[in-house]
Amino acid sequence: MRSLRMAEQINQFPTEGVPMKTKIVHLQVLPLLTGVQNMMILLLSGLNQEDYEIYVVSQGNGPLVDAVQDLGWYHITINTLVRNISIKDFVTAWKLFWLFRRIKPDIVHTHSSKTGFLGRITARLAGVKKIIHTVHGFPFHQYQNPITRTCYTILESFASFFSHYNVFVNHYEREMAIHKLGFNSHKAITIYNAVLPNAEPISTLHTVNHLKIVSVLRFSKQKNIVSTIEQTVKVVKKYDNVQFTFIGNGELFGECFDIVKKNNLESKIILTGWISNVQDELKNHHVFLLNSLWEGLPISILEAMSVGMPIICSNIKGNNELVTDVNGWLIEPYDLNALENVVLTILEDTSVLTEKGKESLKKVTKQFHYELFIEEYEKLYKNYS
Repeated sequence: MRSLRMAEQINQFPTEGVPMKTKIVHLQVLPLLTGVQNMMILLLSGLNQEDYEIYVVSQGNGPLVDAVQDLGWYHITINTLVRNISIKDFVTAWKLFWLFRRIKPDIVHTHSSKTGFLGRITARLAGVKKIIHTVHGFPFHQYQNPITRTCYTILESFASFFSHYNVFVNHYEREMAIHKLGFNSHKAITIYNAVLPNAEPISTLHTVNHLKIVSVLRFSKQKNIVSTIEQTVKVVKKYDNVQFTFIGNGELFGECFDIVKKNNLESKIILTGWISNVQDELKNHHVFLLNSLWEGLPISILEAMSVGMPIICSNIKGNNELVTDVNGWLIEPYDLNALENVVLTILEDTSVLTEKGKESLKKVTKQFHYELFIEEYEKLYKNYS
């Protein structure tokens, strides 16, 4: 299917003799399996498959495409979908409008900023009955150029009027959207991300002779990865019994690899690329690290909490609704000494890992459980007009 044009893909979908189901289209940009895409997979997998006819739209040729097709859903490729603002956006908008008019979905559910903007507007123009957008972290943040931040703010506020419901994955952004961006409070809903319960949490730690810290992320500006790698270089040069592992890939992977190689630290700062058994790998480490500049509600942190890991993360919206000093440490993203200070604290008393890890597991089990996540989205899909 991936090699076919969009019209040819759609013509393969059954139109006759199929039991009446709710048609739902989810829009993504990249065909990857990172946080946003994994959250969508979790959501769609939790729905009663007898009730829904599921379509996923994204770029082609990636693990998301394979996952969607393996799960028995329809994938539609639109390769003009790109992350950055582009002249291709006009072509994409027309393709989305034509797609919605052709398959007549009952629900269009968009994710992230680009598909959220184009998808909400074109779905409304195409007459889609219900349009839902999940804000996985607004694209504007304090570290941006003020002009860029203002432009993104205006675009997000404008697009909100085209959706019937705007879902927020953290409480902070919902409140900000209502009070500063003019979002309708009755159509702004917080639904926390969730993870599947883990049957085998990490073993209880008493002493740590060799501290192993792991991060799972896309190597991008958002994740502040270059600064983080530079901070880890400083740490491992000072503390011989500390090791970092970074799982993931992205546009800044090469730059980060060069920094590690230049310092001859390949055995102390390990860059694995994407791997398939992430949760198993988490259990081989003591602490999880994510030093992003902006987030929604990171699935990677939730996954680490679900195996009972203490967390080191940046003190930003989303992160600080998951992590406090009870289950981890909050650091300022550009404080070059912050990571080293936390590592020193741990090395001086490794027993803190056990208590903070237990609190992570307790919090994720109580507040971010999968059944509640599915229940809240099904209310939007079925019960609200």
